[in-house]
Amino acid sequence: MIFLAVMMGFFAENLREKITDNRKIHENVQSMARDLESDMTLYKSSIDFNRKAAQMIDTIITSLTEHKNNKSKVYFMARVLTMGSSVIAPNAKTFEQMKSSGIIRLISHQRIADSIASYYQWVNKFDYWSELQKQRINDLVNTNDKIFDAAVFYSIVKKIENPKQPIADLQPGLKLTSSDPVLINAVIMRYQYYYGILNIMNQQASKASLQASQLIQLLKKEYNLEDE
Repeated sequence: MIFLAVMMGFFAENLREKITDNRKIHENVQSMARDLESDMTLYKSSIDFNRKAAQMIDTIITSLTEHKNNKSKVYFMARVLTMGSSVIAPNAKTFEQMKSSGIIRLISHQRIADSIASYYQWVNKFDYWSELQKQRINDLVNTNDKIFDAAVFYSIVKKIENPKQPIADLQPGLKLTSSDPVLINAVIMRYQYYYGILNIMNQQASKASLQASQLIQLLKKEYNLEDE
């Protein structure tokens, strides 16, 4: 009888631990799914932002190489491009908590465990790409003074700060501060490098978004998250 009581207690304790572990896994997986959905929103926003920036760069480069008479638009776009960015920083908070607490080891489904590891290993690369993107923006800031008038740039900022003023209404007949082809080429070079990193970021963001979507579906199916 004593042996039976001990065995029953042992099984009961194991059952309680299993229930507790399952609850912890479920809660953390639910939180991870929310993180992934947030990441997907971030990727979409970044891609949209980068596409618009790339279009502006295309206009600037075309205008400078073909000597088009649209310097007002070029000035505006050149200034706006350095006023913001879409640097990507995915949310790995739940994943890191699961690693530090050991809960990640409780995920028994190998495909899901591999998918989680693959996704967060992939998004770690955004640290490098984002730093490169920041450097490309800094390069623009450090080269714009070669051909653009600082006073005009300042007036653009003031117009953006005051929504009552029409942004497009810049000084007519705007000119570059230099017509030196070497300087113009140096500026164009910086813009095409920035154009390149924007394309790379969009490619990586698209891949990460696809991985996040697939992982969400796996988590929902395995842990019955569909109706929560």
